[in-house]
Amino acid sequence: MRTTPHVDTGPAAAAKPAAARHPRSTPDRVADAISKGILLRRFSVGQRLVEADLMRELGVSRSTVREALRVLAASGVVELTPHRGAVIRSLTREDAGHLLDVLEVLSGLAARLAAAHIDHGDNAQRFAAAARQLVAVDTPEARGRVLDARANYYRVMFEIAGNHELDRVLPQSRAHLFRAQFHDALTGADLRAMVAEYRGITDAILAGDPALAEKRMRRHLQKSGERTLPRMARPAP
Repeated sequence: MRTTPHVDTGPAAAAKPAAARHPRSTPDRVADAISKGILLRRFSVGQRLVEADLMRELGVSRSTVREALRVLAASGVVELTPHRGAVIRSLTREDAGHLLDVLEVLSGLAARLAAAHIDHGDNAQRFAAAARQLVAVDTPEARGRVLDARANYYRVMFEIAGNHELDRVLPQSRAHLFRAQFHDALTGADLRAMVAEYRGITDAILAGDPALAEKRMRRHLQKSGERTLPRMARPAP
């Protein structure tokens, strides 16, 4: 349940963590924790999520876990089946293509807004710190850090963007599933290209150039599709 007695739209609001701006119910927080576990590959595609294990690990009740799994099922991240429970879905080629179309628009808008707000408060310092973690992941040995570094990069960028509606409509859990599903398929060339794209996005945001930031972010998502979608098998007719 969200309550908003006062709407703060000034620069300080953009600097507040998203969780502080949008208090979330316990099932939502548990769903977020599971989604982050998928991103970090603690849970894998096709894995069954055992309610008892989640209760113990997250310290919540069975009813809370079940509600969180229903939230993830509604987001298309898990599939609830009789006698088997919740299983982490595998995105199809069509799923991934549709998701990337949406992420291109929303992430492009976030990059535009972040560039427009980069001079507010400590936004430039925070974003530069998040970017350093990501662009340092440019060798095969560092590949294991890319998922968490990229998640933090987007988290800070969306916080700086400061658009509450954008936070609400972003299919974050599906994005986590996509990135985790294709992580092992990244080649060294893919990784270097991705990092170069993020450097370009970062430069545009830190320069306070909204149009260029959006253009480079959208191009990055297009290139992500070019790198991943051809490797996916089309469903059988």
